[in-house]
Formats: sequence, structure tokens, C-alpha cells
Amino acid sequence: MKPSTFHIPHSSFLILLLTLLLGTQTALSQHLKKQPRINADGTVTFQFRAPKAESVILKGSFIPREKSIRTPAGVFGKEGAVEMKREKHVWTYTTVPLESEIYTYYYEVDGQRCTDQMNPDSVRDVNDYLSYFVVTGGIADDYVAHDVPHGKVEKIWYASSIKDMPRRRMLVYTPPGYDEDNSATYPVLYLLHGSGGDETSWTQMGHAPQILDNLIAAKRCVPMIVVMPNGIADQEAAPGENPYSDKSATATNIESMFGVIEGAFVPDIVKGYVENHYRVVPDKAHRAIAGLSLGGLHTLFISANNPDMFDYVGLFSAQTTNALDEKKITKAEKVAQKLGQLYDLIPSLSNSKVGNILSGVANTVNDGHLSIYDDLDKKLKQQFQTPPQLYYIALGKDDFVKKLNDDFRLKLADAGYKYQYHETDGGHTWENWRKYLVHFLPQIFNTK
Repeated sequence: MKPSTFHIPHSSFLILLLTLLLGTQTALSQHLKKQPRINADGTVTFQFRAPKAESVILKGSFIPREKSIRTPAGVFGKEGAVEMKREKHVWTYTTVPLESEIYTYYYEVDGQRCTDQMNPDSVRDVNDYLSYFVVTGGIADDYVAHDVPHGKVEKIWYASSIKDMPRRRMLVYTPPGYDEDNSATYPVLYLLHGSGGDETSWTQMGHAPQILDNLIAAKRCVPMIVVMPNGIADQEAAPGENPYSDKSATATNIESMFGVIEGAFVPDIVKGYVENHYRVVPDKAHRAIAGLSLGGLHTLFISANNPDMFDYVGLFSAQTTNALDEKKITKAEKVAQKLGQLYDLIPSLSNSKVGNILSGVANTVNDGHLSIYDDLDKKLKQQFQTPPQLYYIALGKDDFVKKLNDDFRLKLADAGYKYQYHETDGGHTWENWRKYLVHFLPQIFNTK
């Protein structure tokens, strides 16, 4: 008599094998699925599956910079990085306890940059895509969505007076309840991005809609409309948003420092579109403007050239000058005129990348936009004859624009103009600019 055997049909065996394999893969996926893992003690653990990689390096905003050097222009240093350790097929790293904040990061796998495929949260900063995570339990609680009424963000194309650019794009936040009560009117904040940014910067990197929702719900600021326009002079919209342009973002926006954006701002955006399409109160007391870095430059000169327009002005790590004093502006205008004449005589000179840039700058200067930066002392005097309710300056003590801001504050103080100064740790970063927005919003539109 043959011993009894346990026989599994061939098809059943395949199903069982497949189930076991899927179960193993599912277990691994479950192990890795929430990346990174924020631990109870405030540390954060990263796991990256790359069985064939020879090296995985983690770079992020939570890693201190290497070989930092403090200079009069700020603190500079190489981007911080850590080498992850391999545990079988998974590379791991656990941080020290982190303070509440939004942190960005990415991996370099054998020298190739990539985001974290196990983390669905990513953002674009200039041309780089970054994964991010949030450590709650502090200031970052203002930056994330909660169970509160939410406003709406609209993507708007508006008519533009800028040469060879008939339309431009902006994002507009309307507060909770805006669509329900057609009789209600609102104050408006114009919120400007920095160099390399675009109209999406304050929604993606800045988390402005979440900040507004949370502060409005907690009655820490009044309901308001927030307009976030594209401030890059030679781009109508964020990369990929204009079907007629394939321009990519760049961190250096020289064309945006020659007055084009400032000159078109009030007639195109404020008067031309916002006050004709949204229920805003169209007076100085109900208008605010604020911007970071390049947007701070635009904010300073838009408000100075329109002294009766904005009762609240916010400069976040502002670039307070385009590096051209009045003598240099005059010289630039003369050089631009000569360049324009030269290109008219020899058109082939402009058939190069450098030639195109010089030609564009020459055209910008020749259009007369540099007058925006003329006579700043005179313009500030007029602006402060009926001073803004709040003139707010904020930056980090390690920011590379600190010297510029110190000089500008000295100019204001010598003239007896009142301003509020808010200094934090850190430098020219989104970690600071989100803080400044949270600090600025409760102070505007007479909420106290």
C-alpha cells in the first residue's frame, strides 16, 4: 500500500505560488509605503529600495549645510547630504529630532537625482522636483489642511499690456463663503513670488491657501482675496501652462528687474482685472501688497510708484535694489539705445542666445521702464506723506540680502518713516517666507 500523498493540482499550485509572491511583495510595500516615517520622538526615518545601487545619498532642507561660511552678505555653504546605509535591499537613514516644519528632500542614486517614489507629496521649485513631508505639532500646523472651511483657487488669464505678451496668468484665492454671499465685499492682498518662481509658487511651496484657510477659520485674520500673479517679465505663466511657449524656469530673471512688471502691475492686474472681476473694496485701506526676494523688489517699487494704492506693504527677504543707481540707469539707457541701433543695422547679431538676451534687455530699457527706479527718495517721501498702516520688513539673520535690507532700513529711519522689522533665524528660504506670511496676515486690514 502506497503512503498517502498530498497532491496539489498544477493550476492551484501556480495560484498558491503567485499568492505567496504577491504577499511577500505586499508585505515589503506595506513596510515601505509611508515614506518617510515620522516617529513618535520627532525623528524621521527614510527607506529607499534600490537593491542594485552602490550608493544612495539623501539631500534635504533638514540637513545642515556643509562648510558654512558667514560673510557680510549672509551665510553660504554646500548643500547638506548624508549617505544612507544598506540593510539588505533597502537603504535607510534616521534623522535627529526635527522641529515642526515642512521639509523638502530628494535622493541621489549612484549620482542620479530622483524624488521619493513612495511619497506622493512633491513640489516643483524652479526646475527641480522635490519630495516633502510635514512635522506637525508646532508652526507647521498652520501649513496643512484641517477640517475647516476651504477657499478656492482659480487660474486666471488676463489681458497684458507688456510688449509682445497679450495675456498673462495669475492664481486667485477667494475665501470660504465667497460664492455663497454675492453681496459681501473683501479686501485684497497681492502676493508676489521670487526669482525662479511663478504664479504657483505661493500655493505649492508657500502653502498659502492652507495658511489662509486655517487663519481665517481661527479668526486670526480677516477673510480676504489673495492675488498671486506671475512676476517673470519674459514668461506669461508657469512652465508648461502656456501652450504657445516651451520656456523652462530659470533662477536668474534679469528681465524682471527693469521695471516691466512694476509698470504694468496696477493698470493690468489691479485696475484692469481684479477690480472688474472680483468683489473687492477698491481703495487704499483695503489693498495690501507683499513679496519675497524679487517679489520684494517689485513690492517696494510698485508701492513707491503708486503711493495712494496700498495701505499695507510687506517685504519678505526683499531684494531692495536692482543694483542700478540713477547714474547707472542713465548709462544703461544710453547703452541700450546704442545696442538697439546696432541691432537695427546688423540684425544677424541677435541670432544667438546671448544676442537675444541683450536684445531683450535693450528693448526693455528703451521702452522706458527703468524710470520706475528713478528718484526713490522722492517717491518714498510722497508715499510716507500719508504713510501706509503697515510697512513690514522681515528676513533671516543669515540671509544674503540682509545688508541690502539694513541699508534700506537706515534710509527709512533717517527720513523718520515708521516700519516694522521682524528678524528670524535662517536665510533665504521658504521655511522663513511661510513664517512671514503667518506673521503678516493678522496685522493687515485693521484686524486688531
